[in-house]
Amino acid sequence: MSAPTVTQHSPTPSPQGRPCSCLGPDETFPAALAALSMGELQVLHSRICRQLDREYLTGPEGPHPCTTDRLQEVVHELDARDAA
Repeated sequence: MSAPTVTQHSPTPSPQGRPCSCLGPDETFPAALAALSMGELQVLHSRICRQLDREYLTGPEGPHPCTTDRLQEVVHELDARDAA
C-alpha cells in the first residue's frame, strides 16, 4: 500500500532514486490542510517531523523557520480534528 501524496509534485528523490521521506522548505506545502484526509495529514506530519530532525542534526543554526511554521500548522489541524 503506497502512502498518499500531499504535495503538488513528487517528493524530491533521494540519492538512491526513491522519494524522500522528508518535506524540505523548498517543496510544495498544501494551501488548505482541511482538504486533506486524515491519512494524508498524518503522512505530511511525519515528513515534516523527519525534516525537522534532519535540520536539527545537520544545521548549526537550527531548523529552517519554514519547517517549524509548517509543523505548527499541521499540529494545529490535527488538534482541531481530535477536538471535533
